[in-house]
Amino acid sequence: MSEITLTKEQYMKLPYRTSTVSQGRTYGEIIGLLRDHGIKDYQFTTLGGVDVLAFPLKVSHQGKETTFTVKLTVPKLMYMMPKGKGRYSPKTITYLEKESWRIFWWYLKSKLEAIECGISDEVHEFMYNINQLLPDGSEMSLGDLIMAKADGLSKLAQLEDNSSRGGFRIPDGARVIDAEVVDEK
Repeated sequence: MSEITLTKEQYMKLPYRTSTVSQGRTYGEIIGLLRDHGIKDYQFTTLGGVDVLAFPLKVSHQGKETTFTVKLTVPKLMYMMPKGKGRYSPKTITYLEKESWRIFWWYLKSKLEAIECGISDEVHEFMYNINQLLPDGSEMSLGDLIMAKADGLSKLAQLEDNSSRGGFRIPDGARVIDAEVVDEK
C-alpha cells in the first residue's frame, strides 16, 4: 500500500479529517504504544517516500519459538484539495499527513489490543505483515505465501474425509502407490 487517492465521499467520511494532532506527536505515541506492549526493538524508515514500521515478532508454536519480521506501511492518503476559494478554483493533490498517521496509530493500537485481550493472536493479526526471506533473496508476506499456495490447499480440501473408514477417498484417475513398513527385529 502506498498512495490512496480519496474520493470526495471518502474524504468527507474520513476519521480524523479534522485532527489537530501533528505527525510528530503521533509518531511519539506509536513508539509509546510499542513499548507499552513489550516491543522494544523497532525501526521506522522512509524508503521511496513510503513510511514503514518494522519490528521482530516472536511466535511460539508446538514448543518451538520463531522470530519473524513484521512490516507495516503508513498509508499515504491523498485528496484533491482546492488551492483557493470558489467553485472553480484549481485543485492540487495533497498528502493528508496528520490523518494518515493518526489512522495508522489506531490500526496498530487495535491489533495490539486484540492480541493483549486474547481476541486474536500475533499470527492472525499480522499475517499479511509477517515477512520472510525466500531462498532467492526476495521477500514475501506469510499471507501472500499462503495465497500463492491456495491452489494446492483447495485440492487438499477436495479430498473426501473417510477417516472413519480408514482413509481418504482417492480421486478418479489418481495414481496410488501402496507402501508397507516392515519392522525387522
